[in-house]
Amino acid sequence: MSLFQTNQGQREYSRAPLPVPVRFYDWGRPFDGQAAEIGGGGLFVHTEAPIAEGALLTLRVTLPASRSFTVLGRVVRTVRGGWARLRRAGLAIQFVDLGATDRRAILDYVARHRFA
Repeated sequence: MSLFQTNQGQREYSRAPLPVPVRFYDWGRPFDGQAAEIGGGGLFVHTEAPIAEGALLTLRVTLPASRSFTVLGRVVRTVRGGWARLRRAGLAIQFVDLGATDRRAILDYVARHRFA
């Protein structure tokens, strides 16, 4: 299943790997995670943080060789780690208030690094 799907099963935005640390805040409590992928609509972060689906988070994201931005996101899916760590725990986060300049930077990054 994909990070963000429409009812027809198609992504609104392409995605690309994003192997960078991410700091996020849940009601002011800081957490750290490792980004896995990003698209114009959101990102997936590997983390063991116990954040519920529907929670609003403030995220600080840095695109490699580009820019950093802060964005509000909503947890749309949680993934529990699997047996023997075969599946890493994490959060699928949908951007809520991403500015046009930041979205353009993400789309440019994805265009250069998208999954084949």
